[in-house]
Amino acid sequence: MEDLQIIELFWQRDKEAIRALEHSYASLLRQIAQNITTSPEDAEECVNDTYFRLWNTIPPERPNSLRNYAAKITRNLAIDKFRMNHSKSRDCEITLIMEELDDVFGTNDSQYDSVELKEIINTFLGKLDEKNRILFIRRYWQAESIKELAEQFHMKESAVKMRLSRTREKFRKYLEKEAVL
Repeated sequence: MEDLQIIELFWQRDKEAIRALEHSYASLLRQIAQNITTSPEDAEECVNDTYFRLWNTIPPERPNSLRNYAAKITRNLAIDKFRMNHSKSRDCEITLIMEELDDVFGTNDSQYDSVELKEIINTFLGKLDEKNRILFIRRYWQAESIKELAEQFHMKESAVKMRLSRTREKFRKYLEKEAVL
């Protein structure tokens, strides 16, 4: 079933919407949540909470991409779950990812709203070659580990780290150029 049909089921308050969403995107949502929380139980809870959140937000929302909308909700729920579970611990992949991005963003607050920032980020990503763009998104959006990325791209871990480091530096300079930082 296509996204527009699933969204229409949500608008009709038809419970089939949840089953169709689960059929289409459950594995992606579980992967995102699992990568962040590192716990199958927490990941499953985040996915179920995503379904509940979608049921409560569609309507009034009518997302352009149900996949991206659901993934964003799952990611945010998983980060919240991680923070709650690891408020004192610093031993997880998501902590490393956040630290890597802190090097880019620092502690400066942006005067841009989320829509403007999204456009700036999408423009930057569009300027990257395909491999760097995919590595960047999968590391910083889907929270995949360096080891996983290295295996999937048939690269050494050090090469993945170097590419990501260079891309983060380009991103930082791009944000400075756009007066975001």
